Amino acid sequence: MRLISRLVTVAALLSAMSLLAMASNDAVALRKCSNRTLQGDYGSSLSGTVNGLPFTALNLVSADGNGNISGSGTIVLDGAVIPSSFTATYVVNADCSGSFESDSGTTENIVISRDGRLVQIIVTGLALGPATVSGTATNLIK
Repeated sequence: MRLISRLVTVAALLSAMSLLAMASNDAVALRKCSNRTLQGDYGSSLSGTVNGLPFTALNLVSADGNGNISGSGTIVLDGAVIPSSFTATYVVNADCSGSFESDSGTTENIVISRDGRLVQIIVTGLALGPATVSGTATNLIK
């Protein structure tokens, strides 16, 4: 009898844990992304190659939560240091993917964490020429 009582208790605990896990997954699924997910000040670091030359960039970027970005920073292309500034627009989809287009014609695809803390970036088009560039941006406050 004692064994049956323990088995019933274990089964009840496992059921409760399963329900909690499902509720947690449902809560995450309900938290969809939008342009508002990308809001605040971010530090962005990109690296790769442009026209076969080494490229890296470090930027301070501000997103307004309404699809607009402005930023400034430093680019190093094949050892040459180039100050930069830009404005851009972005779109964030419900699945937390998105895209970015700057005033210079640079395009990027992005994936944002649901809390907006981390943005993964891959450059899909660059006015400077063929590029293989990717990086991340991290919210400086969250």
